[in-house]
Amino acid sequence: MPISRILCLVAVLVCAGCVVVGPILHDEPDPSSPRSRIDHETRDSILVGSTTLEDVLKRFGEPEEHFDAPTVLLYRWTRLQGIYAFTIIATQGGSFESENLVEYTLHIAFDENDKVSRYKVSKLTLFTHEKH
Repeated sequence: MPISRILCLVAVLVCAGCVVVGPILHDEPDPSSPRSRIDHETRDSILVGSTTLEDVLKRFGEPEEHFDAPTVLLYRWTRLQGIYAFTIIATQGGSFESENLVEYTLHIAFDENDKVSRYKVSKLTLFTHEKH
């Protein structure tokens, strides 16, 4: 019997009665975050050399921090991100869940004409919660 058939047979016997569902990924706004509606589309609408300070203030509101000379605005928000996986072996089941609270900071710098000169988004995982 060829080795590939032996390996297939072993895999079938080992996994008989096993069902693995997942992983299921999720990425959703943290409802307690004041800027929970900021998403990729909103951030991608910022155009260097075109978007103005007024446009940014209308779209995002007042920033968490503001610096002068040059003008820099900082916006912060959090999102809940996680992964879920479920395993069913014969009549027993198990699951694994990991959820992160991730803080995003959007830094937007403006030139002397109040147009965006550069921007970046940084990401920091604040905590991870795991359940088995």
